[in-house]
Amino acid sequence: MKFDSRPESDKVTMHDTGQKRSPSSLPPRVSVILPAYQAARYISEALESIFGQTFQDFEVIVINDGSPDTPQLETVLQPYAGRIRYLKQSNHGVSAARNFAIQQSCGELLAFLDSDDIWLPKYLEAQVQFLDHNPRAAAAIADVIRFGELMGSPNLRRMLSPGVNPLLNFEQMLRRQGSQLPSATVVRRAKAIEVGLFDEQLRVGEDLDFCIRLCFSHGAIGYTKQALVKYRKHGAGATGKLGARDITSNEAECLRRLGKKLPLTVAQLSLLDREIAALEAELAMMDAYEGLSSQAFDKAAENLAQANAYYRDKRILLALYALRIFPRWTARYLLSRRKAVSAAGGRG
Repeated sequence: MKFDSRPESDKVTMHDTGQKRSPSSLPPRVSVILPAYQAARYISEALESIFGQTFQDFEVIVINDGSPDTPQLETVLQPYAGRIRYLKQSNHGVSAARNFAIQQSCGELLAFLDSDDIWLPKYLEAQVQFLDHNPRAAAAIADVIRFGELMGSPNLRRMLSPGVNPLLNFEQMLRRQGSQLPSATVVRRAKAIEVGLFDEQLRVGEDLDFCIRLCFSHGAIGYTKQALVKYRKHGAGATGKLGARDITSNEAECLRRLGKKLPLTVAQLSLLDREIAALEAELAMMDAYEGLSSQAFDKAAENLAQANAYYRDKRILLALYALRIFPRWTARYLLSRRKAVSAAGGRG
């Protein structure tokens, strides 16, 4: 079997290389959706982890999002022809790629895997079992093991805040008491379609927006609390290029957009506004430290004052006072203290 490698137009096209099911056969329980952009280097590891699952009732849809490495990608995918469905579109971003694949899928559940991540063998089994036992949950999210060139030694990331019930409602998701990662998420297909799929205007943070919308109106996001995914951190990855400020800024923008999308109650709008204000205060603190580092003391003081409009912390007021009298000494002290707190695993 040979992949179609003709030049792509702006119009989405489909090249289905997967095995066809007979009209009488049941659809797969799970549709595995794997977007591919600059994916040739790692995608075979991702696919091997899919086909090595203990749960085997699935189809695999690989969606080429106008990848510049398409010839290499299709060479790597050739051994999997007959076991995957291969779709192609011009580059519109990962959200558009997932949405197109969802529209072509036929499973009751959707499982997302990025091309540079890996599932452990019992991932699908555990996630499907969790959803079967928790019908209120729109999605199940697993813990992840972070590894790769940006991590040093692998480490575990718990996706649920300590002491929180594993079924989170809308308000808890707004407070980000649970995290999310597409490669660690299995979602009910009908619910994904009901909420309008992924926001294609968001190139980063689409998973946060998607999961919060999934549990709006009496739904829940479930957490299996099992480490079942290996999440690769590397320089070529989308998140690997983002700093802490980029991530926080994007999170705030996602929440702002949610306020325009959902018919929120007065109480929910109030909570949303508080969460946005908290993120904006965090951004102001980041900008203050940047100003201290570059000796832009007036700008740093302005950012500290902005942050303290939310925090109302006497220590920040003291820092502002000291900054006006002893700017260089105060900047050195605050920066050294932040470095010490960061090294200890806290927040500066």
